[in-house]
Amino acid sequence: MIPRPHVDWFALAPELMLLGAMGFALMGAVLLPRQNRRDFGALAAALGFAGAFVYAIVIYVHTPEAQSVIADSVRRDRLGALAQVIIAGAGLLTVGVAYADRMRDEHIAEFYALLAAAGAGMCFLVTANNLMTLFLGLEWFSISLYILCAIDRERESSLEAGLKYLIIGSFGSAVLLFGSALVYGATGELAFNRISDAIGAQHLTGDALLVAGLAMIIVGLGFKASAAPFHMWTPDVYEGAPTPVTGFMAAATKTAALVLTLRVLREAFPQEAHLWTIAIAAIACASLAVGNLC
Repeated sequence: MIPRPHVDWFALAPELMLLGAMGFALMGAVLLPRQNRRDFGALAAALGFAGAFVYAIVIYVHTPEAQSVIADSVRRDRLGALAQVIIAGAGLLTVGVAYADRMRDEHIAEFYALLAAAGAGMCFLVTANNLMTLFLGLEWFSISLYILCAIDRERESSLEAGLKYLIIGSFGSAVLLFGSALVYGATGELAFNRISDAIGAQHLTGDALLVAGLAMIIVGLGFKASAAPFHMWTPDVYEGAPTPVTGFMAAATKTAALVLTLRVLREAFPQEAHLWTIAIAAIACASLAVGNLC
């Protein structure tokens, strides 16, 4: 028998609710007549986001102390639960906006399924506790959003938005993945807390390989948060994507990226705070200036 880690299914409840909603929406896309797909898909997605919202609140209430679960790959704490509440709330509002927007019926059930899948990926991302689950969650919701941006194939601007987001988003993911590889090469660890321990035990503070990896991780997360100067994709994508998708990306994606950035920097690189605090401050100032002036 292969030893398996204990799975805390309660910690994964928000993601499982949204994955279930995705499955039901996809079944509706295949089995139901076209005139019924919009209502069924919207109902499935709304119930999924509502269930994720409730479960996230319950996790917040019943997790006074942070704990690592599922072989230390996921962090169950109040920070992640609060982020999941915001993501689920944004998703629920997006379902309402999309239903009122009366989008094209051609792929409407698939739209709601992808929306639920993106929400599940974000809920998983904000609880990531090592570099592997970080990248898995990042690609999970990113791939869903690539398709959502280009789902209205009749609009040239929508296809352009999807293509630009795919290319630049893939570049950001590649930078983050390469940075993670450099950090793993320097420390030999994947878990955030073990990276911190290895930096202290091996006296790696200021190590060139580690600092380069940290810088690339910040750049990769900056692309996902569309923080200046990594925001060049944002105006075209937001303009070309369907309005509900733009709203969901503007709210939920930023929440997931910023919470994950906070978790990674505080838990994995506390010894390098003298470097990343300056970098984050510069990025924040640049984002404020660019966002207000441009």
